[in-house]
Amino acid sequence: MSLRILLVTFLILLHVGVVSAQPPHVVAFYNVENLMDVEDDPLTADEDMLPLADREWSEQRLRTKLQSIAGVISSLEMPMLLGLAEVENGRVLNLLVGQQELVSAGYRVCHYDSADRRGIDVALLYRPDCFTLQRSLAIKAEVGFPTRDMLAVWGRLCGVEVVVVVVHLPSRIGGEKFTESRRMACQRQLRGVIDSIRRAEPCRRVIVMGDMNDNPRNKSIREGLGTVALGYKAGVGCLYNPFSGVRWRASRGSSVYGGEWNLYDNIILSSEFLSGGELQLVGRGRIFKAKHLLDSRGHPLPTYRGVEYMGGVSDHLPVYVYLQ
Repeated sequence: MSLRILLVTFLILLHVGVVSAQPPHVVAFYNVENLMDVEDDPLTADEDMLPLADREWSEQRLRTKLQSIAGVISSLEMPMLLGLAEVENGRVLNLLVGQQELVSAGYRVCHYDSADRRGIDVALLYRPDCFTLQRSLAIKAEVGFPTRDMLAVWGRLCGVEVVVVVVHLPSRIGGEKFTESRRMACQRQLRGVIDSIRRAEPCRRVIVMGDMNDNPRNKSIREGLGTVALGYKAGVGCLYNPFSGVRWRASRGSSVYGGEWNLYDNIILSSEFLSGGELQLVGRGRIFKAKHLLDSRGHPLPTYRGVEYMGGVSDHLPVYVYLQ
């Protein structure tokens, strides 16, 4: 074998080794529990999160919460995409990305004010070194009453054309069965939006993330959105839920209500992320369950429990996936 062939072979093997050694990228979602400023917005019912309210929300408590959330994001290896729920406005988002721990990532913000009664919205933070924003759109949820908009963001993620949709679906207040139809309506609407995008741009991949207020096996996610579990053999255009196989009941959920764990926070991917080629899903969905985010019972430590200040980061834990 000639020296030239040996050299070319060595360079090819070196390139393959470098590529395979690259760490996976993180895509994450986090319901940050009432990340609100201390100003009274006359257009929303935010009175419970003001300095003179029973909760005594203050600039100092806001700063503490921002620093804590920034620490979580840093511990998540600076996700290239991070969906957020329960953020009040652009001001708190800009304060968040300006935290010292996050400055090096250069996060940018995509956010719209929605019609939610309390003024809490969803948002997307993205790293411009990984994601190039093309356009974005706030989509009104068609459920018959004001609720959070869905946020759709088009862009290039590591060179791959994607659309990212961030949601926070209607809560279960009033009972699961009574409120199920609202979440089902949202998921069916979302599926229609995704199908329209895919018809117009068949090669664009889809990432859906958010607080679904339903577990992966509930009807709204399985039937309304039309997701399938990992390992299920289905054709192009399917939406896979990497959290469908996570055994979340045994203290592995992302939130607790009434002493019971739930996995309402999900990240769902279109089939291209599992079919080979660029930017592939690695393993199942993951829950970030660091000890400092938990109380003595091992449950997420909230910022507030009722009107009592607990000093925690959020009543939810972040969820994330790896893309290689």
